[in-house]
Amino acid sequence: MKFTWIRATTSQVVSPNPARVGSIIVTPDSDSNKADVTFYDGESTTDPQILQIRGGGGITETMNFQPYLQTKRGLYMEEGSNVSEVLIQLMWEPE
Repeated sequence: MKFTWIRATTSQVVSPNPARVGSIIVTPDSDSNKADVTFYDGESTTDPQILQIRGGGGITETMNFQPYLQTKRGLYMEEGSNVSEVLIQLMWEPE
């Protein structure tokens, strides 16, 4: 299986197509702030919510999915508060 990392610093469509997510890393913007992000199965916040990650004060949160988190319609990330960046690992089968 192949993979790539997407770096997000604002709310955005991560994938407009069904996606396989291997990992998500959320980094807060300071050593004392709590960061949060929300993911949706689709291309906006009107699509079904599938995951919300909330980090502790100044703690980088890592979520690993075994074997992966499958979306049906795409992947949208909504940046919450105090987020410096989010790294999302997308996976696919080679052709």
